[in-house]
Amino acid sequence: MRPCRLIPALAIAVALLLTGCGARRSSPVTIRFWNGFTGPDGRTMLRMVQRFNAENPDVQVLMQRMDWSTYYNKLFVAGIGGRAPEVFVLHTRVMRRFSEAGFARPVDDLLSGPEPLDAGDLDANVWAAVRFGGRHHGLPLDVHPLGMYANRRLLREAGVVDARGGPALPADGPSLLAAARRVTKSAAPGQPPRWGFVFANGLTNAYTLMRQFGGEFFTPDGARCTMDDPRNARALRFCADLVRRERVAPAPESFDAWIGFRQGKVAMAFEGIYMLADLRKQTDLDFTGAPVPRIGPRPAVWADSHNLCLREGMDERRLRAAWRFVKYLSDHSLDWAEGGQVPVRRSLRDTERFRKMKVQAAFARQIADVRYLPSLPFVFEFETELGIAVDRALRGSASPEEALRTAAANVNRVIARRRAAGVAP
Repeated sequence: MRPCRLIPALAIAVALLLTGCGARRSSPVTIRFWNGFTGPDGRTMLRMVQRFNAENPDVQVLMQRMDWSTYYNKLFVAGIGGRAPEVFVLHTRVMRRFSEAGFARPVDDLLSGPEPLDAGDLDANVWAAVRFGGRHHGLPLDVHPLGMYANRRLLREAGVVDARGGPALPADGPSLLAAARRVTKSAAPGQPPRWGFVFANGLTNAYTLMRQFGGEFFTPDGARCTMDDPRNARALRFCADLVRRERVAPAPESFDAWIGFRQGKVAMAFEGIYMLADLRKQTDLDFTGAPVPRIGPRPAVWADSHNLCLREGMDERRLRAAWRFVKYLSDHSLDWAEGGQVPVRRSLRDTERFRKMKVQAAFARQIADVRYLPSLPFVFEFETELGIAVDRALRGSASPEEALRTAAANVNRVIARRRAAGVAP
């Protein structure tokens, strides 16, 4: 009789053991997610991650944020050491560097898997910009183009108004210059100066105009930098003239550009949609957003994108969990847009919710005209030289032609060093 009494206890023990094994088998997959969203956008993303975790108990996403200034170095080192996170964010301008290093897994095969995503819903030019070697190495979450922010009050007070008495937003070079002239005023006693325009970001502003004037930056084979293209110099001359000759924009060394716009001292500034959250903090600022005026002969605007990337070498279970998270962020990118972004899913933009995001919707009208920085493995060196050239021209320490010649020569030295090391341009 005693053995019979042991049978129920033994059965319970076996059941508990099996339950424990089942629990281990179904324990959540941990996905590390790195990004540089340290500002208000980080809080938006954190809320999205928390919702995903709540809705997907079998996956636990751990988000780590760090400053963009150090983020890419840390991410690259982690990739070299085999410690890269499962999911990470790359700007489009740096994707070639990471894809060539083998750190960003192509996603094409996942689009038609258990968690499908229609690539036809993505803006074609944004999707094409992440294609290297015939494969796409990330899923674009957004596109963040440059646009024009305008102080409605300053424009109205200067008489820059339309037929209904509202602010008339410039759409081309002549109307931009005319509006800037009318707004600009020297400082009266006890009053701050008023500026018509400000270079909130010289590099992106000048790059936009250079593309509008048809300028090129490299030969078709990438073997030589042509930043000193006369069309680029012409565009940079327009920028410098706003400061040095027309005096409708302050010199960069004497004025905190973006703070000046936020404080209501500037009528117009070209900045990215990602600065929208910053402007919303100014409850007394009457501002609006519009596309960048066409100053050159063709439409073009600087932009970048945040791309959701997967590391190479994940096992099937972890890969599926990581892709499910990536797709979730894409599917819910209108939540991301609320924080000051433009989603690249056309179906999401074609909703009443997005149309109510007035500034985002205005900036989104430029998506077809987006021009990313050249796709380079040495993009940081290129950006540095272009930024220095623009700054020198705006400060008047060099002519646009001289500044661009120096920058082109320095980039060509980078190309020469790479060639000497046996690395293709």
